Order: sequence, then structure tokens, then C-alpha cells
Amino acid sequence: MPQPELVLYHFPGACSQVSICALETAGLSYEVRLVNLAAGEQSGADYLGVSPLGKVPLLLIDGEPLSENAAILTYIAALRPDAGLFPADPSPRMRAEAVGGMSFCGGTLHPQIRGIANPSRLTDGDGEPVRKKSEALAKKSFGYAERRLAEREWWLGEWSIVDVYLNWAFTVARNAKFDSTPYPLLNGHAGKMSDRPAFQRMLEIDAEARATLKL
Repeated sequence: MPQPELVLYHFPGACSQVSICALETAGLSYEVRLVNLAAGEQSGADYLGVSPLGKVPLLLIDGEPLSENAAILTYIAALRPDAGLFPADPSPRMRAEAVGGMSFCGGTLHPQIRGIANPSRLTDGDGEPVRKKSEALAKKSFGYAERRLAEREWWLGEWSIVDVYLNWAFTVARNAKFDSTPYPLLNGHAGKMSDRPAFQRMLEIDAEARATLKL
């Protein structure tokens, strides 16, 4: 069965980084198309015609759109089940743990770090109370993640794409001046992944995208 034609819409620094790392880990051929969120391109008619919610990542599969990181990562893993995006353990519990990790990153952490980094996107009023509340919630969430890494080293007990997603969320929060000092394992998570070629390639693609968009 031939590989589908894949196009990933991406903005540097966004969680589409995780999809890039997954595609690189899986060794799939794909095209990156940049959406300049800083310039508001996500709200333009052209992109809304592809992605009705105006979000990245969005993966075109033979021209058909697939949105939401968890769905995209699951699809890539299904295309290349031997690539190691998730542990090889096929048990129902491990599969559920993988889904739980993606849900934690996308459904719990992502709104919290959005409130830290961009509170004005969540309120028409004063953003500072939103930021403070988001920080309080993130402390609880990252505390849980720190304890889990202390017990298992990796989110699922061995490296998986969930670790890349978790690292993305923590990096965004830290860059937005969230106090990262109580979380030494999360602070060192990227370093543990730095020798993975797909992780390095993800960082290179992100840097190239920043240069292209002059960010």
C-alpha cells in the first residue's frame, strides 16, 4: 500500500512541533506548510477553508484534513506501527495509558499553558487573573508529571511521542516565565531526548520556519 500524500500545517513554537517529530520518527515523507499565526493567517478565509477552527497542526491526508494532535499522532503511529511512537505492548491498559498521556497534554496542560502565555485569548477583561489561575492549575499538573517521571523515567515507562508533547507544554510554560525550578526532571526532559535524530530534525525545521517567517 503506497504512503498517502501528507501535508502538515505548522507554526514555529506551536504544538505542531510534536506532529513533526512524529512524522520524522516514522520516516514518512511529508510537506510542511507554514501558517503565520502571529500575522493572523489562521483567521483568513484561505486557511479556514482547510481548517475550520483555524488551528495547527492540521494534517492533509491525500487532500483530506485531519485535526487535533492526538488524532494526528494516532494516525501516524497506525501508518508506521513499528516506528516506536508508542510502546509495542499491545495490552488494552497500555493503549489506554497512551491515549491518556495525549489527552493530558492536549486537554489538561494545553489550556493551562495558553492561560499562562496568552491570557488575553481567554478573556475580554483583565488577563492577569486568568494567568494566575492558569499558573496554579499548571503547578498541580506539572507536579503530577514530575512525580510520574520520577516513578517511570518516561511517561509510559519508555520513550514515546507523549514525552515530546509533554516537553513542548513545559517549554512553552517556562518560556512564558512560569516558575520551572520545582521540576528538575521536566527541566531535563529535552536533554534526554536530544540525541534522537527526529527530535533534532524537529528543532531544525522549527528554526527554519522562524527564519522563513522572520520571527
